[in-house]
Amino acid sequence: PLKPAVPPFVDRITTAPLVVAVPSPVEMRSAPPVFEVLRPAETNTSPPTPLVPLPMLKTTEPARPAVAAPVPMNTDPLLLFFEVPVLKKREPLKPAVPPFVDRITTAPLVVAVPSPEEMRTAPPVFKVL
Repeated sequence: PLKPAVPPFVDRITTAPLVVAVPSPVEMRSAPPVFEVLRPAETNTSPPTPLVPLPMLKTTEPARPAVAAPVPMNTDPLLLFFEVPVLKKREPLKPAVPPFVDRITTAPLVVAVPSPEEMRTAPPVFKVL
């Protein structure tokens, strides 16, 4: 954009914010309101009367059976006298030749590792900016 030949606003105006000292209100102390209402010493209120009459209480027992109670029955299970179960005992087969003829014993690796030298360091101190 092209610059204007004359600045649009020659006079610079600076306005400071309005700072006015507003006086605080005078301290006022007042007691809470007290309502003087006459209250009865005791109140007894009955429930409202129903608009429709309440249903009558009826207790109905179940009907008695027409016949006597059934006789309990015990029935033992049928036993199989003709077939006797056969006990089956199986052991795993043994291999003809052991899989590993030579027995190898390996001792754990024990190497003397020197301990590190003792180092004393102070805890870190953080500077608060």
